[in-house]
Amino acid sequence: MTIAILIFIGLIIGLNCIPLLTKTTFLKAEIIIVRILIVATILFLTFGAFGLYGYSVKGLYTFSIITWTFIAATILFFALFKNTRRKILTTFLLTPLLVVAGFSLILGQLLYERQIDDKNRISVTTGGFLACGEIINITQTKFVIFDKDVFHIGDLCLEGINKIETIKLDDKQAEFLIYHNGKLDSENPYKYDVERKNGW
Repeated sequence: MTIAILIFIGLIIGLNCIPLLTKTTFLKAEIIIVRILIVATILFLTFGAFGLYGYSVKGLYTFSIITWTFIAATILFFALFKNTRRKILTTFLLTPLLVVAGFSLILGQLLYERQIDDKNRISVTTGGFLACGEIINITQTKFVIFDKDVFHIGDLCLEGINKIETIKLDDKQAEFLIYHNGKLDSENPYKYDVERKNGW
């Protein structure tokens, strides 16, 4: 872990030293990069903050695209902009966000989703470092562009989930067949029963 931190710090310092090696300025490119960086940072922080309360932006790759755009714009900012006091201050502010962005691409990424009825969707996300397997969520559309978690299944220890079939869905109960890679559990498809309560 210490080596990874040192490598990351060295990378940040190295990127910021690139402008010292050239006298060329890229004024038009810098204006575009700053605009992209501002927009990407605002979107990343906004959707990240909503994510802390169980709201995820709709779309399988939407948040990933925003995150990659933020990372790319940050790296270009480090590598192309001349080192000034403003840049150094901005670098100290952006570096922690860059770390968070990297982790967000690894943890909690949306892998699969489908509609299960008019109101509810089922989705699969990657688990954390200590998670036994992937996480299944039941979500509902909120504020047009968000999916809100209304039910969470994080203890099944299943990986490589590629399909979830609904075999029963009524007001009291739901039954699902979960297809996975079979590495952590030999039952494939895995049958999961859940009582419908707490708003879904």
